[in-house]
Amino acid sequence: MIQSDSGMAPMTAMSAAEPRVKRVTLRLRASLDYRPVAIALVSTLIEQVEGADRDFRNELITAFSEAFNNIVLHAYRDRADGMLDVGADIEPGKITLSLADEGHEVDFADVAPPDLTSLPESGMGVFMIHALVDDVQYRGGHPNVLLLMKQMNPASQGAR
Repeated sequence: MIQSDSGMAPMTAMSAAEPRVKRVTLRLRASLDYRPVAIALVSTLIEQVEGADRDFRNELITAFSEAFNNIVLHAYRDRADGMLDVGADIEPGKITLSLADEGHEVDFADVAPPDLTSLPESGMGVFMIHALVDDVQYRGGHPNVLLLMKQMNPASQGAR
């Protein structure tokens, strides 16, 4: 299911300085089988960010993919019925993705930083997410909510 509120909200007077946020939500099964679909949908949403270049897209898709994997493999580790709600708030030069699940809560204090000298096969997801987006917020509970915010570099926006 995909929902968009753009054009459906009542019209109100907005000043030219107030950017309109485009909000899109989708719900899909929290399964690695749905990962390519989720990535394709998020990639399409990133196209709506003014000035988003290939690096912006690749970094956000990588962070989203790592978060998706972690939810499937860890939050829903003992369940096959998990659902994932993905939201996107798109503003000029900025996008915030939200991933909400009803799985096991994560304690990030228990996530050790990876040993980068050994190039581990796993355990890099949280590190990569924080390295690739501008802000990461997590609220455990029902639901668990992970927010990934990425914005265009002001210098690169002016060069376009």
